[in-house]
Amino acid sequence: MIITNTLLRGLAISKNSLVMLIAISATAITLSILAYQYSNSISTKVVDIATQEIRSNAIIQAHDLSEILANRIESIIPLLQTLADSPAIQNNEYQRARVIIDYRQNYTSDLTDFYMWLDKDGKIVWISNINSTAYQQYKDFDLSYRPYFTMAKNTSMEYYSSVIESNDRVPRYFLSYPLLSKQGGEYRDVNATEKGSFMGVVVAGIRTSILGELLKNQLLPQFNSTIGLVDKNGLVLYANSQSFIGKNIFGKEIQSALSTLLSARSRDQLNEALKSSVNSDDGGSSSSMDVISKQGTVNTIAFSPVLLNGTNFLTLYVAAPHNLAGDVASAINEQKYLSILIIIIIGSVASIIAFIILTWNKRLRAIVNSRTSDLDKANKELTSAYEQLKVHNKTQKEFIDIAAHELRTPLQPIIGIMNVLRSRVTDYEQQKLFDIVIRNAKRLQRLSEDILDVTRIEGHTLDIKKEVFNINDTITSILQEYRSQVERNNNKKYNQFPEISFQPEKASVYVQADKGRITQVINNLVDNAIKFAPQQNGKLDIVVSYRDSDNKEKFDGNVIVSVKDNGTGIDPEIMPKLFSKFATKSFSGTGLGLYVSKNIIEAHGGKIWAENNNNGNGATFYFSLPITGLINISYNEVGDRNYT
Repeated sequence: MIITNTLLRGLAISKNSLVMLIAISATAITLSILAYQYSNSISTKVVDIATQEIRSNAIIQAHDLSEILANRIESIIPLLQTLADSPAIQNNEYQRARVIIDYRQNYTSDLTDFYMWLDKDGKIVWISNINSTAYQQYKDFDLSYRPYFTMAKNTSMEYYSSVIESNDRVPRYFLSYPLLSKQGGEYRDVNATEKGSFMGVVVAGIRTSILGELLKNQLLPQFNSTIGLVDKNGLVLYANSQSFIGKNIFGKEIQSALSTLLSARSRDQLNEALKSSVNSDDGGSSSSMDVISKQGTVNTIAFSPVLLNGTNFLTLYVAAPHNLAGDVASAINEQKYLSILIIIIIGSVASIIAFIILTWNKRLRAIVNSRTSDLDKANKELTSAYEQLKVHNKTQKEFIDIAAHELRTPLQPIIGIMNVLRSRVTDYEQQKLFDIVIRNAKRLQRLSEDILDVTRIEGHTLDIKKEVFNINDTITSILQEYRSQVERNNNKKYNQFPEISFQPEKASVYVQADKGRITQVINNLVDNAIKFAPQQNGKLDIVVSYRDSDNKEKFDGNVIVSVKDNGTGIDPEIMPKLFSKFATKSFSGTGLGLYVSKNIIEAHGGKIWAENNNNGNGATFYFSLPITGLINISYNEVGDRNYT
């Protein structure tokens, strides 16, 4: 306490800071306690869920195993029935009968120990897969006292026995079916016996150990379960302890063993559950109970009836120890201790951090104030620089605008005068010189127009004057101008001018747009196509369509104009930035035309795009515009128009 007070005085912590420190520490401790209680609650729920899972799995396993066992046992009866009805046994054809009986045993060897044929006096006629020496020992052996003979003889029905210790001292489970004489067909009537007379039985023997192993192989290994079988009399047919097999589960020996393993209460509960399961005629449904050993371990025992022909024949039980729940509880305890340690560490670290933060508060405030002052100064400098930049940009735009206007003003009269002078000159060489001057003057004129348009676009002052016009007629006029140009300049140069094919829409397509601007876009696309078309066999296809390209019957409210050439195509490097400023690899263009065209089309609510042709020759440029209306006219009135 003295050291603490000294530190507090040395650090000069205020009363408010001390209250804040205490509040942070108290909050950390409170949160730690709540976190511990929540972790403890969740841990309990997890253990309960794990225990419930063991119970559910035990019941499911018991039910599934009882179904498997019933199906396997019942599958033997049809085989015994076919043996009893076989002509070889009915006619006492011993050699054939032996082959058939041995075949049945080989077919079910994973379950049955042997098949046996007894005559009407209960004496052994044949046992499957037996050698000659053993056969001579057991031939004509009298088994008429066995219940699998007497019950089948008396009831003339199949019989399921309980565990019987055979003459070789091996406990087995027996199924038998009566041999009743048949007549007609392939059955001989040598003994003149009456149809349906008792002639003996066929028997299948199943070792209890084989039956148990069959069931054990179906158990889920992760639950470490054990199984047992008890008949209606309480006789143990199979158990994990071989010494219990053949003994009554309610007898002194087994009850004494249970007394050493279970608490008195758990043993009484187990006996009541066993009595209820074996005494029920229809077997009831699957159930389970928890028993506690004297060592404190918990086991779930699930009971399920084995029903043969709808009757409770056996009771199968599955015992599942709660090892999984114990492992979960152990892991949860470890996690709980770790959580406590982590909570303590978090609380301590929180307290230390709070203490450090409070002590550094004053220093940080000074640093923040200093940095704030620096930031204010920097912001003022940036604001001043931004204002200067705006003035510079404005000056630059004004200069470009003035320069473009000044450049455009003298070009128009130059072009006009050159055209007049050229028309008066008849010499071919002089005409070529005039053509060069006119062509370059027009190039300068287009450049100045593009620069002005770029300036207007960036200044958001691009003027759009809309009117309703037929776009088919507009394109026809543009192409007519190109044709006139070719006709006026019918010389070697223009003999290489590409062929232009125009396919208008059958209906007149009216759009509301700036006719001059749309004409500018179409001229740009056609000029580009002509520039990149090959000098020999160059071709341009212009198509107008108001139908969706994927669905020819669907009208989407737009007209699509496409300009296709067979030139070199679009460079992959240029494609991503095709409609940006200065996007060109050509020395004869500035890359402004497509940028201007894109902004004009988008200002009209349309789209513009391009792609290389699938055949690898040339490219196609598209643009779309909203349609104002359609007027249907005949195809012959419009037709395809070719310009060369």
